[in-house]
Amino acid sequence: MNWKLKARIQKAISLLPDGLSYDANYTLQRWLGQLRNPDPVHALMGGVGAMDRIVGQGQSIESKAVLEIGTGLRLNVPIALWLCGAARIVTVDLNPYLRPKYVMSDVSHIRANRDKIIEIFGRHAERPVFRERFNWLCEACTDMPALLKAANIQYKAPADAANLDMESHSIDYHVSHAVLEHIPAGVILAILAEGKRVLKEDGLFLHNVDFSDHFSKSDPAITMINFLQFSEEEWKRYGGNRYAYVNRLRVDDYVELFGKAGLKIVSMNCDTDARSAEALAQGFPLAEKFRAKSPDVLATITAWIVAKALRPA
Repeated sequence: MNWKLKARIQKAISLLPDGLSYDANYTLQRWLGQLRNPDPVHALMGGVGAMDRIVGQGQSIESKAVLEIGTGLRLNVPIALWLCGAARIVTVDLNPYLRPKYVMSDVSHIRANRDKIIEIFGRHAERPVFRERFNWLCEACTDMPALLKAANIQYKAPADAANLDMESHSIDYHVSHAVLEHIPAGVILAILAEGKRVLKEDGLFLHNVDFSDHFSKSDPAITMINFLQFSEEEWKRYGGNRYAYVNRLRVDDYVELFGKAGLKIVSMNCDTDARSAEALAQGFPLAEKFRAKSPDVLATITAWIVAKALRPA
């Protein structure tokens, strides 16, 4: 679908009253977005990615508490972390997007593709806690309330991730998957500061960021850096609403934000997009604010950022 047409539709939907707006957005997503062919694999792999980095830092998730920022429509990142051994998961969202029917649709997909899902989890699926919980999910999970209770998942929405009703130093891992790009820079800084408050001294920040122009996911005619050609005012006309907003921050901007929040990045894995890099090499027109950045920074499309809080000596 032409991205400009989709942008106009999303902007119109965003102006509707909340209840009607949410329903209209779900309908749009079923026609043109992520609910056309709902598949939990991508988000489950986000949970696996977080697990890989927890293990890579010499830590474990078993019996630990997790805070997820940005629940969205479904529960696959919390499900993945629970399967691997998390004891408690709090997932928060500014808007109450979560819907039981999509959660249970994902559970049905997991049941119907057990071998594939186990393969996705790799070494994490070899642990007894995974096998026990995976069997329950496939055999005994009847509805979303049962899942929330069994997995000790607490869903909070609407909730402000920058001002949480949680005890200080009560969380082991502060996690998000493809969420931070939808939040303004100043709010991200506040969320990281609040995360520093609720995180235990040896806790980790584990954030996966999608730097792509999200309209490129439904319009193959444009590159993943298409939105970098527009000024802030121009881009606001297309993406300045709750359903299309992407902050357009690049990976170097996140490094700066994490530093300002008093965090030390201990690991960062970046992926670049070849088509975007080629477009840049051929003179892709950039808005002034992006012209001083290197092609590698501009063409970085995803990154896992792992950080720890800097504590006073």
